[in-house]
Amino acid sequence: MKKILFLLLLPITCFAQSEISNFWEYGNDSRGISTVINDQDDSYMILKDEIEHSFVPILYLKADGTFYSTTTSECGNDCSYYSEGTFKKIDETHIQLQIKESGQAGMCWGESITNTEPRDLGIFEIRTYKDRYDLIKINNKIFTNKKQ
Repeated sequence: MKKILFLLLLPITCFAQSEISNFWEYGNDSRGISTVINDQDDSYMILKDEIEHSFVPILYLKADGTFYSTTTSECGNDCSYYSEGTFKKIDETHIQLQIKESGQAGMCWGESITNTEPRDLGIFEIRTYKDRYDLIKINNKIFTNKKQ
């Protein structure tokens, strides 16, 4: 009975692992993201499908461990927000994010602003769904204790 149950559950486990690992496939493609990565938000929704000609915030994850996120607009006369930094793969379901630079540029009220102060955003859990990934910030102390 145990062997039958194991054989029934094995394909489900394998499928779930392949979905998780797809998060770590890099390229020059862009993905839609709920908002530009910043030091205020504790969660982000990332669309699985590549975004082409859509006016939503976008995220580029690169194989060299860097990211770039920005807002987009239909025409070039808007204020756009951006952040760039590094990410570190902790394991298949956890990622650490650090912002190296962020700011606003374009036709913003006032002037363009650039913040070059490095900020460690902490560790985020990657939750996988049919059409998206959710990054949820976790308590780093709890995560560290779990890993030990």
